[in-house]
Amino acid sequence: MRRMAAAVSAVVLALLATLVTLPGVATAQQQAAFPPARLELDSLHPRMVTADSPDVLTITGRVVNTGDRPISELGVRVQRDAPLTDERSVRAALRRAPQAPFVTEFTPLDVELRPGQSTPFRIEVELGSGPRLQALQITEPGVYPLLVNLNGTPEFGGAARLAAVPLLLPVLELPGSANSPPGRGPAPVPLTIVWPLVAEPVRRLSGPGEPLLLDSSGTRTDPIAAQLAPDGRLDGLVGALERVLTPGSPLAGAVCVAVDPALLDTVNRMTAGYRVVTPDGTRDGTGAAAARQWLDRLRAVVEGRCVLPLPYGDPDLVALSRAGLTDLEALATTTGSRLVRDILGVAPRSGVSWPADGVLDERTLSDLVALDIRAVLLQPDGVTSTPDGSDTVTLAAGAVAGARPDPQGLIADPLLSAALTGAGGRGAPQLAQHAIGALAFRATAEESRPVLLVPPRRWQAEGAEATALLRAAGTLVTRGSLTPRSLPAMAAAPPATHDAALEYPPWAGAREIPPTATTEVGADRDVVRDLQVATERDPTADLEPARLLDPLRLAMLRATSTAWRGEPARAAGMVDRVTTRLDQLREAVHIVPPPGSYTLASSESPLLVTVRNDLPVAIDLALSVEDAPGLRTGAVGVQLVPARSGRQFVIPAEVVRTGKFSVDARLTTPGGTPLGQPTTLHLQSTAFGTVTVALTAGAGAVLVLLVARRIVRRARAQRGEAGQSAATGRVPSS
Repeated sequence: MRRMAAAVSAVVLALLATLVTLPGVATAQQQAAFPPARLELDSLHPRMVTADSPDVLTITGRVVNTGDRPISELGVRVQRDAPLTDERSVRAALRRAPQAPFVTEFTPLDVELRPGQSTPFRIEVELGSGPRLQALQITEPGVYPLLVNLNGTPEFGGAARLAAVPLLLPVLELPGSANSPPGRGPAPVPLTIVWPLVAEPVRRLSGPGEPLLLDSSGTRTDPIAAQLAPDGRLDGLVGALERVLTPGSPLAGAVCVAVDPALLDTVNRMTAGYRVVTPDGTRDGTGAAAARQWLDRLRAVVEGRCVLPLPYGDPDLVALSRAGLTDLEALATTTGSRLVRDILGVAPRSGVSWPADGVLDERTLSDLVALDIRAVLLQPDGVTSTPDGSDTVTLAAGAVAGARPDPQGLIADPLLSAALTGAGGRGAPQLAQHAIGALAFRATAEESRPVLLVPPRRWQAEGAEATALLRAAGTLVTRGSLTPRSLPAMAAAPPATHDAALEYPPWAGAREIPPTATTEVGADRDVVRDLQVATERDPTADLEPARLLDPLRLAMLRATSTAWRGEPARAAGMVDRVTTRLDQLREAVHIVPPPGSYTLASSESPLLVTVRNDLPVAIDLALSVEDAPGLRTGAVGVQLVPARSGRQFVIPAEVVRTGKFSVDARLTTPGGTPLGQPTTLHLQSTAFGTVTVALTAGAGAVLVLLVARRIVRRARAQRGEAGQSAATGRVPSS
């Protein structure tokens, strides 16, 4: 009986285990890994509560069924937690969803969502002390953690929370109350904002006179045109500046626009027409008009303002420094400043560097100081320590900077950096709302510190989110809680009293452009250098060698862009394109294969080799032919071959034997860079060489001597026989 009971128990347990793993019965761990639904917020109003704000909080968005089962009995509500009291609590609110014990009633959604379907929602809830479950019960200023909560019932399951979105809601005053000064104190907090306009490099290499080529192999779209179009990312970032930094704006002095000159150059060239390379072929670009309008708008909004040029292509400075490519760092810096000046018509701000991820190592800092960099924008984890209440440190770089003064470290605000790099996506106000809450906390906290607001360089915020953040900052400036402080003023301030050493985290090193890529870039750089020396302008082609070779240098910078940090395969692909283009240039100068073998009729017949230069510039060449048994060749010397033409090289040669043999001919620059491919020359000699003639003459002379000797000996013998016959009276026999 016990055995039977044990067997039945085992079967029951097995069945229960099977039921737990059935598709319709998901565990809590499975729900966390594969959430059955998603909340997408479209709008939040007000973003910052003041006395003039409405007393109702309105949130709109969509619910998306991301699971594999229908969901019914859907409802959305807003919950809140107690106001944040210190920096530690703000950090915690940025990392995880709050408990939010103050709840409101659910707004029901009368729809059943099948997998993949979505439905809009709208929540309206009073902010103040209204009826229970109908108001958030906010009765005093502060920064409040909110939670937008979605409940529902999946098929084969029970009612549960399906998704949630945390938000920070700053309340400066209660709606309808009299305006009052901030409770923190009379001294406003200095605010500096770095506004990034940076995009992933998509420009392909093209030769002089060829159209601009943009790469769209991954998206099949017109990549930059989509960002410049209305509601595109770059359109929204410039639009936010236009809407907030109006004439007389109190926020204007705080904002410095950081721009990648490679993006400016690409957009500027798009205005004249361009082509897009897709997996389906190459087609005409569609964004010329949008590029022209965007540039005009950008010129207007930055006129008279601070513009910080990034190095051209936004290269990975640490990776370049490790590879010893300091000349490319210098090229990126000078080219960047020139393009900003030429395209935007403003004087770029120099002396400030913004490395990738806000971290740097000492070797790279030394290289930057040599380029006259006096301040570096860093994240808090980019230095060993940051003093409380300050956003500047003096970087101890004296050992590497020589006689130059130690540079300043400008430290981004840790709360705002955490908010702006947190979760969020397209159509999600939480992308900027956390930053608005953190900024309001900084502006109103009793213990203040200057604020340096630095969004990620390729910030994926929509225009509405970017505008909301700038407007919140403007509101706090207008109220006197914040005061504008320009980036040049911050960088030029007296040296900070706190010294700090650089901290280059291991995760940053793991994301670098890999050494395999920078090594290949170094080899390509050396080839371009040598070609620059070997080439010169040809009057018939009227093209300076720089126009042929400078695009390759700039392509090396784009190939090492910070956009490829953490993506070594994409970096390698970009570098390979540069190497391939260089190979094509080298192959354009080559030896023309002879139609057959050379016949050498004399011992000193020269070799005639034709060289073809298909480049649009003249080039100095050195031609060499290897020696072979039976053949010696002389030096030709360096000769200039005009653009798009050929030239015949006369190579002195001496043949020392007859017969057939082969030798290889090679072309190089005077500096030794190989050009074209080695060409095998087939030779046939019918001539006697000097040694052969000498040997033949010597053999003939020996033969003559031997014959003469024999004749003399025979004559002597005959005379002896004649004398003996005379003495004996015999007649010699014939």
